[in-house]
Amino acid sequence: MRIGALVPARMGSKRLPGKNITELAGKPLLCWTLDVLLESGVFCDVTVSTESPVVAGLVRSRYPGSSVSVLMRPDSLAGDDSPLTQVAEHYQDNRPDLDWCGLFMPTFPFRRCDRLREAAAAIHTGYPLRVQAVRPEQYWDRDYYYPTDGGYAPVFAGFPNLLRFSSTSYMLWRRETPNCHAMYLGYRLGEREYRLDIGLPETIDIDTAADLALAQKIQAGASYRQTPLATHTIGPWFVQTPLGTDPEAFLDWLGPKALADPGQPPQVLQKPAPPLFTARLVSDLPELHFLNPTAQDHTWSPRYIATANTAHCLPVYQHSPCWRVIARDSPLHQPPTPVDRSNLGSPIDAASCLIPAQRVRFLEGTDGMEREAFYQGAYVVGE
Repeated sequence: MRIGALVPARMGSKRLPGKNITELAGKPLLCWTLDVLLESGVFCDVTVSTESPVVAGLVRSRYPGSSVSVLMRPDSLAGDDSPLTQVAEHYQDNRPDLDWCGLFMPTFPFRRCDRLREAAAAIHTGYPLRVQAVRPEQYWDRDYYYPTDGGYAPVFAGFPNLLRFSSTSYMLWRRETPNCHAMYLGYRLGEREYRLDIGLPETIDIDTAADLALAQKIQAGASYRQTPLATHTIGPWFVQTPLGTDPEAFLDWLGPKALADPGQPPQVLQKPAPPLFTARLVSDLPELHFLNPTAQDHTWSPRYIATANTAHCLPVYQHSPCWRVIARDSPLHQPPTPVDRSNLGSPIDAASCLIPAQRVRFLEGTDGMEREAFYQGAYVVGE
């Protein structure tokens, strides 16, 4: 079984210019990826796809052509909106002898050889059509909202499900089944897919200066784990905060107006982390659906689908997993009622389930909670 590794490495990044060759601990990010691919011994071909003479020169100066190849892209694949699917097709067209292909973005510095060898072992059984990394977090689908007139409406309708999240740190597929093409052969989404359960450091994707700073801490030996939480009973509320933080300071920040109605708790929203477009609804059940076409466009916008460039995702927000105020007499605390699936997939008027804008506060922004002294994020980074 011949497995190839494609490493796309453009020079056009805007949020962190030159990120693919930015150094981490004295080594370009691109080389962190190439080194682990070569060390794994899994791949018969390792190729860097680029439009940049600078990237090509860096690769050729550090690796012999027998170890790492450079594939220069045509002008049609050199822009910000060049779809990765077409970049992968360009690679496959130039490597007709490959049985499997893997795509490895150079912005993930903490991949592991043992994961790559695990993927190869699964591939060689002949069973999978695809290998996909899965992050450790799980969140409720009801925690995601999109902006609409007067406030924010839930993205998902129907009964609540747990979401897991994919990571692009490890992506491999049979030559005949890229993306979701296996469904055209009659397989369900996720069927014959081997999933690598990876740790949080492996999901670090360096796209901003803050990401790079976090990676530097991890490379220097810092730990990286989800923040432990505590639940406090305060008046008519269950108040959830990171363990060791002051819940009263949190409530003071929300203010008495936001807490005036015990039946209408305020919501603290944030940019979704991980992004919602990487979400998997439990085991990829066919009940995945949206409130209305507006929600769908915000989650997987047409421009994002066409380009796979996350900069084109429209705003979607996540109810903070760490900072919550929950009514103690919430209907969710009552015995469960039978599930009604009669209207699954039917558009629902956003106004019927709207969270008014005045009930919403944000983690980020000029008046966001992350600027407060008591704030603790979703992950703990320590020595």
